[in-house]
Amino acid sequence: MNRPSPGSFAVTLDAAIDESGLSLERLQHHLAARGVRLSRSALSYWRRGRSQPERDTSMVAVTQLESVLGLDAGALTSRLGPKAPRGRWLGEPACRIERRRLWPQLRALADELKPPPDGQLSFWSIHDRLLLDEHGAERALQVRMVAEATVDGVDRLLTYYQADSALTADPRYHYVRSARLGRVCVDRATGMVAGELHLAHPLAVGAVTVVEYEVRFPPGPPIDHYHRRFTRPIAEYVCQVSFGPRVPRHVRSFEQRGLGGPEHPGSPLSAGSTHAATLALRDVRPGIYGTGWQW
Repeated sequence: MNRPSPGSFAVTLDAAIDESGLSLERLQHHLAARGVRLSRSALSYWRRGRSQPERDTSMVAVTQLESVLGLDAGALTSRLGPKAPRGRWLGEPACRIERRRLWPQLRALADELKPPPDGQLSFWSIHDRLLLDEHGAERALQVRMVAEATVDGVDRLLTYYQADSALTADPRYHYVRSARLGRVCVDRATGMVAGELHLAHPLAVGAVTVVEYEVRFPPGPPIDHYHRRFTRPIAEYVCQVSFGPRVPRHVRSFEQRGLGGPEHPGSPLSAGSTHAATLALRDVRPGIYGTGWQW
């Protein structure tokens, strides 16, 4: 992972936070008292150089950060670089990863499912909720997706899931909302599951749909992580892991640029009294993002 350059926004912010002695949580409270809502993950990403503020609301937060941290006006805002390129990412190779590189096992199922071209839908947000049983094994995955059509006539989408080990039986779709379940292909040996969802009607360019579904899994061994693979950028990703009665000792987010690549640890996550840990990310780049834990 690239280090922020000396004198950059990230380095200046990181040094100011260290010198202030304030935790990210305390900074968040100070900003809230000034009418600014900003997540700890956003603060963490800014100080580590993984993203930079660009939206109007984020710029307001930066000016308030200068005040909270005792910096001169403009000490942070003057160090912001140019905005990242916006607009459609179709045809921009740097902003995508080929599907076959993130889902190599899909090739065995492709002849039957005939996946549509990647990029026909631009996902605004994906919310995952993984439920574990009392042994720490996968029990169910609930997903909510908000997507916009980038071409006319989009009438279906495919969902993918990759178990860590061989499956003892076929997972089943418990419900599908705002779509109709089509073909489901399972490769028990590799743990690959792919399901076809037919939309209620073909979408025109710019039309938005919200699709929800739940997959239930057969009994399996305990797992220690869950991730989602993104071939394209997405504005928002939320992952909640509900651990059930068995709570892990440590929970942490992580990211990878590709399968088999180094795993970059992220921020610690708390399961708390709810026995559930939540990872929330904005402006997600292509890659793999997830939550890992130790029992």
